[in-house]
Amino acid sequence: MVKLLTGFALCFCLTACGNFERKNPYDPQGGGITDFGALLVGTWSRIDAEKNQVYTFKEEDDGRVELRDYSAPDGGIVDRNASYPQTLVLSFTGTYVLVGDILRINFTAVQTNDPAGQTPSLGNKQVNIRINGNTLTLVELDGDRLYVRI
Repeated sequence: MVKLLTGFALCFCLTACGNFERKNPYDPQGGGITDFGALLVGTWSRIDAEKNQVYTFKEEDDGRVELRDYSAPDGGIVDRNASYPQTLVLSFTGTYVLVGDILRINFTAVQTNDPAGQTPSLGNKQVNIRINGNTLTLVELDGDRLYVRI
């Protein structure tokens, strides 16, 4: 009898104190498992005091990625639609691979809209990522970088 009453009390506490809705798309009990790679595909924008960037991830099977890095050489406001010399644009292209929550990017080409400009050296990037709704977070050693889907 004590076990039965304890069971009822526990059941009452659980139903009174919580919401059983399962909203995590990666929860196997939630019924709607989402492919993490499919969530990444699309265009993501970041505008903050540090950077003004747009990442575009193509279909995972294709594995192409583009990064546009915008800046104002004079230190003013960045206008993504303005041409050089008001806005400097570095356009990186390459490929990516997503394994679990680890994103590996290999940039293979870079172009600039500055006719006499030097382009930075290319390299690889590996970061952990999180996607929550329309926010992509790149977890980097010196802090998280937040991008919103556009």
